[in-house]
Amino acid sequence: MEKKKELLTRKDFVSSSEVRWCPGCGNYSVLNSVQNVLPQLGIPKEKFVFVSGIGCSSRFPYYMDTYGFHTIHGRAPTIATGVKVANPELSVWVITGDGDGLSIGGNHLVHALRRNLDMNIILFNNKIYGLTKGQYSPTSDKGQITKTSPYGVIEEPLNPLRVALASEATFVARAVDTDPKHITKVLLEGAKHAGTAFVEIFQSCVIFNKNAWKEISDRTCREDRLLYLEQGKPLIFGEKRNKGIILKGTTPEVVTLGEQGITKKDLVVHDMFREDPIYAAMLTNMDYPDFPVPVGIFRAAKKPVYEQELEKQIKEVTALKGRRNLQALLRGSEYWTVSDQGKKIKRSSGIAVQFADESEVMDEQVRSLLKSTDPLTASLKTKIGKIFYDYDYKRSKMISPRNSISTAIAYFKAAHIECILVGGDERLYGMISERDIIQNVVLTAIDRDRSPVSTIMRPVYEIMDESNSIGDVINILSISGHRHVPIRLKDGGFGLVTIRQILRFIHDTVEQVGKKETEKK
Repeated sequence: MEKKKELLTRKDFVSSSEVRWCPGCGNYSVLNSVQNVLPQLGIPKEKFVFVSGIGCSSRFPYYMDTYGFHTIHGRAPTIATGVKVANPELSVWVITGDGDGLSIGGNHLVHALRRNLDMNIILFNNKIYGLTKGQYSPTSDKGQITKTSPYGVIEEPLNPLRVALASEATFVARAVDTDPKHITKVLLEGAKHAGTAFVEIFQSCVIFNKNAWKEISDRTCREDRLLYLEQGKPLIFGEKRNKGIILKGTTPEVVTLGEQGITKKDLVVHDMFREDPIYAAMLTNMDYPDFPVPVGIFRAAKKPVYEQELEKQIKEVTALKGRRNLQALLRGSEYWTVSDQGKKIKRSSGIAVQFADESEVMDEQVRSLLKSTDPLTASLKTKIGKIFYDYDYKRSKMISPRNSISTAIAYFKAAHIECILVGGDERLYGMISERDIIQNVVLTAIDRDRSPVSTIMRPVYEIMDESNSIGDVINILSISGHRHVPIRLKDGGFGLVTIRQILRFIHDTVEQVGKKETEKK
């Protein structure tokens, strides 16, 4: 009988590390909410990763009993992008603050949002640098007195949600630290969203900016000053639920139900699924005291997810071009030689040029050999077309790059061949040998039924013609390190010449020369 999976609880995500935020800090509320959300997602515990930058909020990964990274200032979205692309199965969470995410990390945040990876970004906004003891941040209010603005901030503050919308974020939401139930609800919806979920959380720093959101988030007044967004429902707020939002053209206006004949039908109905961000942008412009401050999900649009598109692209390109040599890529196409204590700098050939240099040397050696009157050496002049047709040419097989690896294995078994061409009648993409099968399939966990041969084939170094000599082919085999060379046939299509066929030809030639010498004696 199969053992039932044990359900995770909040306790499973509480780490043994002592939480070291200041007493009364809003971060506790967010931490608790996140730990309540994760068990509801049905994701194995080992699949969660939390990534943070620098700041009070960035201690978050220590307090989660999951995998995590405490990274460098502002770069959490970048690290998280790498984690998600490398392993799309992971549930990746980015923890950042208004300083970490919008100042030094603004560039990284913008690009993470526009790429739309399937991950979650939580931005704690307390309008101050708390960890470094009270400097003003990108979201600090104009005129705010801080340690670095003793006469008041003169800059316009950034609105994180507007930054997110301008970056084409597909999920944009907001919550406040004094309402943990609402935080949990918003984060749960964000975690289920396919794409980047960006959630701003209003959070006060009890030491350096304790009144950052007091006028709207305090429990005594938040019902009148916050507008809770609910999908498909009219924009209603107020302790008595008697106030709402209407539109005059494109401008929102606060109204009281019952006055001037205003009913619920006249109010704007919230729709977070609108494709264009104009409506969501209008909501971000609403601010206290002229309007209630909206909280909840502003936008939840559907767009392609980055890591899925990347994986699809890699498969398509690999199917056409095959896998490339990483070492050759790392060595590059050129290098420089410094000598004579730095007085001489010489540009040297890279891999491609190096092959060309080796080819030139080999060509000279072959030309020298061909001048010889020795019968065996003279046989190098033989056209490769003769080798192809005289030595098992019918065993040359070709399959499509989209055929499965299992299909290739079946070809090897049925035809008793050592190498298969990958391509079609008009184009050749690569080759796959028995050795490739052993190295890339037998010794790995690759799915041979679903994976195409293009994922393990070797690219073609050079295609020869029937008129090329054996010497030409030996030259190419020496340089490329391959044991097989494809040739272009006169009547169309492609064939394959192997080192084994060439050796058989040379062996037969040696025997014939030996017989003739014996007969002379």
